[in-house]
Amino acid sequence: MNIDKNYEFLSKVFLELLSNEPEFKPLFQALAPEMYADIESAATNPNCSCRGRVEDYVNRNTEKCANFINGLPESIKSKINLDVITATYSFVVYSGTVKRTKISEWKNFYDKMMTDRATYRAFSVVKVDDENVDVFFI
Repeated sequence: MNIDKNYEFLSKVFLELLSNEPEFKPLFQALAPEMYADIESAATNPNCSCRGRVEDYVNRNTEKCANFINGLPESIKSKINLDVITATYSFVVYSGTVKRTKISEWKNFYDKMMTDRATYRAFSVVKVDDENVDVFFI
């Protein structure tokens, strides 16, 4: 398996490996010694703001990072599941759309938005009739 530098979730591969593969951390720290402390914290604290700095580093150095991932020992590379990472971090753009739903099914509609990881800035709801509403996503 080779990961292209344009893979949308390259930085998420790094975060997943930091969280789940102890052998990865020292290799990554050797690649990016200026990120040593952030990598250390990101490996142990899933809520640390340093994870954002790790993502920024990977996103600024995509070619270097893709080459690094592709050069990892097979024992580490075999643990990368791109299908799971893609499914975990994908989202559906709702901005600029209008969706109609039944008022009685609002909870199901909202739950689907959460499952889809819907992205939008805001939405407005307009009653169509006694049973339906239109939801305008901005």
